[in-house]
Amino acid sequence: MAVTQNSYTGNGSTTTYSFTFPYLKTADIKASINATVTTAFTLPSATTLQFNTAPASGDKIKIYRETDDDALTATFYAGSAIKSEDLNDNFTQNLYTTQEVNARFISN
Repeated sequence: MAVTQNSYTGNGSTTTYSFTFPYLKTADIKASINATVTTAFTLPSATTLQFNTAPASGDKIKIYRETDDDALTATFYAGSAIKSEDLNDNFTQNLYTTQEVNARFISN
């Protein structure tokens, strides 16, 4: 099964956590502390999330991918060139969304 999230336990001092899953856009990276979604973080690197304040000792941290599925990454128009990069991005978006649904189904 594909990795779509990483889990940690807070210790009251650590603010930076790594994650191991691929993503299309940084906006697809989400985090929750004790099952409450938070936006109080930044992404200092491509695979690192840094909370503004260290989660408390014992807090359950989840860093996960939630791929935007409201619109395709690329749209094709009659008579326009079709680029392989755009096709790949659309298929990757579909793959990631499917992986995320499967992960939620299996975890329930």
